[in-house]
Amino acid sequence: MRCRRPLAFALLGLALCVAVALEIGIGPVYIPFWHIPGDTIAYASGHRSLDAIVVGAIRWPRLLVALLAGAALAVAGCVLQAIFKNPMSDPGVIGVSSGGALGAVLTIALGWSNKWLWVTPVGSFVCGLAVVVLIYRLSTFGRRTNLYALLLAGVAVGSLCSAIITAILDMSPLQTMEQMMFWLFGGLDGSNWHETFILAIVDGVVLPAFLTLAWALDIMVTGEEHAEGVGVAVQRVKQIALGLCALVVGVSVSTTGVISFVGLIVPHVLRYLVGPRHRYLIPACALGGATLLALSDLVARTVVAPVELNVGIVTSCLGAPFFLFLLFQHGRSWRRR
Repeated sequence: MRCRRPLAFALLGLALCVAVALEIGIGPVYIPFWHIPGDTIAYASGHRSLDAIVVGAIRWPRLLVALLAGAALAVAGCVLQAIFKNPMSDPGVIGVSSGGALGAVLTIALGWSNKWLWVTPVGSFVCGLAVVVLIYRLSTFGRRTNLYALLLAGVAVGSLCSAIITAILDMSPLQTMEQMMFWLFGGLDGSNWHETFILAIVDGVVLPAFLTLAWALDIMVTGEEHAEGVGVAVQRVKQIALGLCALVVGVSVSTTGVISFVGLIVPHVLRYLVGPRHRYLIPACALGGATLLALSDLVARTVVAPVELNVGIVTSCLGAPFFLFLLFQHGRSWRRR
């Protein structure tokens, strides 16, 4: 594993660079890869040629939002899997993304999002945190979290959030309804530098904070009793980690809408490449999640061009079979016991 980790991180870095070049270069206006640095500098220095505007005003913000949101969702999924000690935990699967979307939709329906730019991320965070706490309470018995109870609670609470969102859509005017639909399908069109700035601040605070919990997460995976025996404040770590997950997922959802399965796919794949230790797994998930969402957005923009799909559709097409495979593997291992 020690020999494989440097190679894995090198491949992740290379894949991220390729994703960046493809995402900026490919589109209705083709930008040669070797022109990207020059067009970026030209836009930053005030030159407004067509290529400079496309690169600087449209594709860089969209790419950076994809990278930051993908990293946030993947790391949140990694942390949730460690806290709940099961492989099925994901911000979308257990309903956290639905809660964040509900918070965003409520702020739009009440007209707050047009008055204060910060209110939509705050609303997503509050509702996402409430969903996390509720699902955790419903699926934990005797300080142990049951896998199937977690999944059922996530489906039930997610369905409730979706029902409330649908009711709000039915009662909203057409223009507001179109704005809300963005959060239901997940998309990166319309990304701007303001959203990039907010995501960068939140990721810059939360992702390093997760790294400070890496040792505690490693111990908690082996069992809460053992973790408490070696001095880990299990309940406090859970509270901090769940709050940070709700914050980073809520802000991501308020920016990109509901994008599922990134936090499920990436940690599973990278756990085989870099190992289960979170000091390595968390940064690897950040790189892998950023790459996956950037490439998914590229597919969404080009597969049926000139029509653009929502990136949430692409990640769901990738994640749903992966989720069923994991569920089948878990059921087979359970029958062997």
